[in-house]
Amino acid sequence: MGRWLTAGLAVLVAGLAVSAVWLGAGRSAARQDEWDRREAVRAATVHAAALLTLDHRTVDEDVRRLVETSTGQARDGYVKGRAAMRQAALEREVSQTGVLRAAGLVSMSAEGRAAEVLVVGDALIRWGADGGSDKDGGRREGPEERAYRWRMEVTKVGNRWLVSRSELVQ
Repeated sequence: MGRWLTAGLAVLVAGLAVSAVWLGAGRSAARQDEWDRREAVRAATVHAAALLTLDHRTVDEDVRRLVETSTGQARDGYVKGRAAMRQAALEREVSQTGVLRAAGLVSMSAEGRAAEVLVVGDALIRWGADGGSDKDGGRREGPEERAYRWRMEVTKVGNRWLVSRSELVQ
């Protein structure tokens, strides 16, 4: 009888240990999923903040931040357009400052390696004395306020989330 009791207790303890490990693994996976969701949104907001903060005095650093927070198609576009972006900012003495208003996760892939995030921000743009003309051909008078709405695709590269595609939406 003592052997059966000992064996029964051993089985019970083993079952409890397996259950604890299984529950712990489930919680760990849930924590990882939540971390990925937060980091995907954070990556999009960091990138959007870089887009909202461009200045002719720091344009090289500003573009570097865009390159560092992106991958794939988005990164290629910033790398290819770096010289033109720099030239336009310097010629027009552009100074843009902005604020993020909201960001939210739209979707995440089943494997947790890609996500879509919507980001909303507003910017105030100032041009130097020779800032050029507005979109209707007239001279720019004073600062211009702009509202930005982006749909960003973010991709997990290693353990880091980066913007792989960014498009303005209305």
